[in-house]
Amino acid sequence: MQIAPPGSEVAFALKATPAVLGAEGRAGVTTTAQILAAIGARHRDGEPLTDLVCIDCARSLRMTGVGMSLMNDAGHQAVIGSSGPVASRLEEIQFDLGEGPSLDASRSDCVVGCDDLNDGVLMRWPAFATAALAAGIKAVTAVPLSVGGVRLGSLSMYRSTPGRLDQEQCATAHAYGGAAVVVLLHLQDRIPSLDGLHPDLAAPVAYRAEVHQATGFLAVKAAVGMTEALLLLRAHAFASGRSLLDVARDVLAGRLRILPEESEDG
Repeated sequence: MQIAPPGSEVAFALKATPAVLGAEGRAGVTTTAQILAAIGARHRDGEPLTDLVCIDCARSLRMTGVGMSLMNDAGHQAVIGSSGPVASRLEEIQFDLGEGPSLDASRSDCVVGCDDLNDGVLMRWPAFATAALAAGIKAVTAVPLSVGGVRLGSLSMYRSTPGRLDQEQCATAHAYGGAAVVVLLHLQDRIPSLDGLHPDLAAPVAYRAEVHQATGFLAVKAAVGMTEALLLLRAHAFASGRSLLDVARDVLAGRLRILPEESEDG
């Protein structure tokens, strides 16, 4: 497969025919090659490829929302793609709370999901499950994104009705995971320096850097460790119904003072 320059009518030049079947040779399963060809045909300058993967996945599998997050061994880095506000918010919430299927899938490098968030999952992801149900999400499947043992993140699919993905849907979900990995590698391949990130990935990560700065700032001001400082930020964000990033910016700007005592009732 060759990847053409951005702006070309077909960004991904694939050697595939309309008759290509699924990964297991079954009609009805969308392959990674077909996904990339469809995305490449629709891609225009200024349109994040990561968003296109999520949008196409949501349409193909009839999901309520699909989100993509960038992660590494250090943890969650940023939300880098989504099919819409619901998926984007649920991905952000997992970062804010430090729990959820997207994080677990990347950490374990295994598919993680729940067919019914009402069915005992509160013990596993208590805060995330509550937030997801409040957003109208009843089921979720998270596919890890990795290559050569290197963790890149996860692609999470949210559904408004409970139920299990059938065999063909599971195969297609894996194909979208493969497409997401190709897109991430393609974006990085366009960066001459191995130390940098493509702008589509760097911008969200830069925003998240503010959270790390606020964590360090709070750790010093409150005389606590970094882990406890991050927990304080997350607890305040959750209790106030705000995003972790907004709380972090207020802390850095001196508009908000968080003390350890605030976590006692949280």
